[in-house]
Amino acid sequence: MQRAVIADDHHLYRRGTRDVIQEEFAPEVIAEAKTGTQLINLVRESSWDLCIMDVAMPVKSGPDLVEEVVRIRPSMPILILSMHPEEHYAVRMIRSGARGYLNKSTTDSLLLVEAIRSLLSGHKFITSTVAECLADTVCAGSHPSSALHQILSNRELQIFQMLAAGKPVKEIAGMLFISAATVSTYRTRVLTKLALDSNAELVRYALEHSLIT
Repeated sequence: MQRAVIADDHHLYRRGTRDVIQEEFAPEVIAEAKTGTQLINLVRESSWDLCIMDVAMPVKSGPDLVEEVVRIRPSMPILILSMHPEEHYAVRMIRSGARGYLNKSTTDSLLLVEAIRSLLSGHKFITSTVAECLADTVCAGSHPSSALHQILSNRELQIFQMLAAGKPVKEIAGMLFISAATVSTYRTRVLTKLALDSNAELVRYALEHSLIT
């Protein structure tokens, strides 16, 4: 591996990941992105051997960000390294084009290195937990019944999380480059699908299911 990019809005996680990569792979270049927009700019400007990214990033994030990165650099392997539990995002991110998913809270440097080696060899890296999530999705169909938020589209889930995090409708509209009316429409869809009545209930649901911190 000669060139790697790390995308995470937390400096300590970027630093820790950088240290592991430098020690085990000694790449010539390691770039860092603190926002989804910075990551998009980096992959547009140059080719990379590997991208390690978080799920939740400022401005652009989640499956939509993965899909955009894949459109720009379809051959670049993407490894997701996130605090979000596998059952919430792993299937979505892999469907969007990521080749592996690791949970920060259960991943040590040895597992991270193993995952990177697998991706660099042209393979996916699927842990037993992610494999179980994939199997559950196949058995339950495209809309698992275990958690209502699984039936949300990628954009609905993104807006749901932003609302639950306390962002105003106008701010969300500006960040996603859509109208406030469109955000409100998505909010209504989310409330309906989750059988909720207010933003306060959205927040409670998000906290109960570890969708926001």
